[in-house]
Order: sequence, then C-alpha cells, then structure tokens
Amino acid sequence: MRTTFERRIGFASALLVALVHSGIAYAQNVTPAPAIDIPPCNDYRITNDEDLTAKQRACIWGGNLLTPGAVFGAGFSSAYGLLTKEEPAWGQGAAGYARLYGARYAQGVTKATGEYLTAWAFKEDPRRKPTNCIAWNRTVCAARSLFAQPKDGGGYRPVFSTVAGAAAGGFIGMSFYPNTGTVTESLSRTGTSLATSLLSVELTEFQPDILHLVGRLFAPKSTAKEAFATAKEKP
Repeated sequence: MRTTFERRIGFASALLVALVHSGIAYAQNVTPAPAIDIPPCNDYRITNDEDLTAKQRACIWGGNLLTPGAVFGAGFSSAYGLLTKEEPAWGQGAAGYARLYGARYAQGVTKATGEYLTAWAFKEDPRRKPTNCIAWNRTVCAARSLFAQPKDGGGYRPVFSTVAGAAAGGFIGMSFYPNTGTVTESLSRTGTSLATSLLSVELTEFQPDILHLVGRLFAPKSTAKEAFATAKEKP
C-alpha cells in the first residue's frame, strides 16, 4: 500500500500538471493586445525613429514651409525692406509690401526645398536635435551640427544641405528682384540665410535653459522665497 507521503506527492504532481495544462490552454486562447499604429508623420515617430522614410522627410519639408518663423519672418523682413525702399520699382504701401512678402516667402520655400532635396540625395538627417555637449561647448556643438553630423562608426560626416539651401534661397531672388537681383546681393542674402539657420539651432539648443530662466523671472515672489529658504536649509 502507498504511504500517506506517497499519496500526497502523487496528488501534488497531478495538481501541478493540471495547472500547467490550464495555463497553456489559457495562453493559447488569450487575444493579443492590438498593436498601436502610429502614423509615420506623427511628431513622436519623426523625433524617435532611427531612420527616416521618404514620407517622413516630405512631412518635415512641408512642415518647414508653414512654421511661425517662415510666416512671420517673411512679414518682418518685408516690412524692413519696405521701410528702407529696397525695391523702389515695386512702390510703397500695401502693393509694395505684398510683392516683398511674396518674394521673401518664396526665398524661404526655396531654401527649405534646397535643404530637403540635398539632404535626401546625400542621406543626411534633416532633424535638428539638442547636442550632448556640456556648458558653453553647446554653442560650438550646435553650430557644428549645421555643417557636420556624427557617423555610426564614430567621427563626423559633412552636411551639404545647409549651404545648398541657403544658396538656393539667396540666388532665387535673381529671377524676380528688379533692383537687388545681382550676384552681390544674392551672396548677401545667402549669408543672411546662414546666419538665420545658426540662430535657429542655437535657440533649439538653449530652449530649455531659456524657458527655465523665464519661468524663474516670472515666478511668484513667495514661491521664489520658499525655494531659496529650502535651498539654505539643505546641508
């Protein structure tokens, strides 16, 4: 006859086998959670995808055409051109301003298109991201990102799209500016475009610091005093 211990071992083994089979059957019948289909042009995908698809590159290009900087930048630049009578043949007033605005915006579109096509041709990454540098070295690293990008195996590779886009936007004016459509003025516009790109990457790099500083400046005084008192109490 089987001892009590043997009977208990047999019962436990049978119970364990039953539980394992039940678990396998349950796992086979469980419906997997549906996969989340994030559109390729979603901000999260564009920011985090390692390699960009052709559609994502086109979305970045299209987004650059309608940024506040593109719309309002053309407006301010046109107002300055009207004030300095940059193109006398176009006249003053609303008509002159409209022509200048159209010309300025066309320059921006041409610049964005030149950057897009060049980056696509040379497989460059058109995304502007904060650097990994520290302290004021970030200023140099941000400026370097306009002309060089890290390679997978280490080192850097040249970036041609920055200069190509600036040159395209600068020289397109030769086709419609009656007074300043010269090579000299086109080179000047190219330089101004590069300076604008430099300012843009520096603002992108230091944006968190700027927002933090603005938040501290406009924080309620009581909150600032409490933070200062708490910092003094820490060892």
